[in-house]
Amino acid sequence: MRKYRSGSSGILDAGTVVQILVFLLGLWGVLTIASSQSASPTALLIGKQLGALVGGMAVMLAAARIPFDFYRRQIWVLALLFFLPLLILPLAGVRVNGMCGWFRIGSFSLQPTEPAKGIFLLTLVVTMTSLRSENLRFWGALAVAGIWLVPIFLQPDFGTSAIYLAGFAAVYFLAGGRVRNLLIFCTGAAAAAALFVWSHPYAWRRITGLFQPELDPLGSGWHVRQFELAIARGQFFGEKLGHAVWSNAYLPLSYNDSAFATMAETLGFFGTLPVYLGFALLIASLVVLANRFDLEFDARLYILSAAALIGIQSLVHISVNLCLLPPTGLTLPLISYGGSSLIGCCLMLGIALSAARCHRSY
Repeated sequence: MRKYRSGSSGILDAGTVVQILVFLLGLWGVLTIASSQSASPTALLIGKQLGALVGGMAVMLAAARIPFDFYRRQIWVLALLFFLPLLILPLAGVRVNGMCGWFRIGSFSLQPTEPAKGIFLLTLVVTMTSLRSENLRFWGALAVAGIWLVPIFLQPDFGTSAIYLAGFAAVYFLAGGRVRNLLIFCTGAAAAAALFVWSHPYAWRRITGLFQPELDPLGSGWHVRQFELAIARGQFFGEKLGHAVWSNAYLPLSYNDSAFATMAETLGFFGTLPVYLGFALLIASLVVLANRFDLEFDARLYILSAAALIGIQSLVHISVNLCLLPPTGLTLPLISYGGSSLIGCCLMLGIALSAARCHRSY
């Protein structure tokens, strides 16, 4: 038996904190986009992101009001609805920078892998919690993850594929999976990554450009050098809004893939600390929601997995911008420009807030 309620003050407080943090991080993203456009102000990008933030908040609040049991019962219908656009991309999608990952209608674009992340996590949670055998849980969930990954690999989108794989690893680990199976998975993932790099020379050039950008400063090393220069200009206190030269002139996709570097040049080291704090508080609030003693196991697993996925993608984006990882093209959740990413993240968090209301009945 399951019961849905608004919960004790602890749950209400943590859920409210999640909503407030999502809105504040979204506004911080609008500020970052404004900084990246300050040399030649573009109201269109800022207006679109504000609209996406409002829409994302509405999606999150609406998704939170739907009982988590509905998501459980309708998971395969939801999975089909969010998976089909990935299959249609090769036929109707548009190619950007060598990757066919977007639908475009007029001036609006949709990247279907972003809103699908929350549903992808839910399919893994339902699969793992519905199978009794440990081996069935691992191989069954891995098969589900593999089905989702095939069309993403074919785009090809290595960065998003890596995040989906990390999502699988997070769900399996949080579900109490065996270390041996995790090692098998990590070995297979490493082999798949090596195969991707071998079959896509641009991926190898990104790796070599990270360690030796001076060998190809106008090619594979360009993005890395611009990261370094933008962050170096920001120093401790930043160049202030309107004076971020590198973000406005040289940094590729300064409002999206390079959002953290844009922020670092504008606000400096101390100005980026609120972002670390915001994500830390967001993840901590989700953990508080998940750690209610009377919460259903699958609901707890989904909340923790959503927190893990946000943390992993944020860490990868920041690491890329700090030149610790090769450029991947991943957004900074809730902050980077893009309605697909922002609304997709809000949908995932809305389902997590719904899961926080799913309690056992005694």
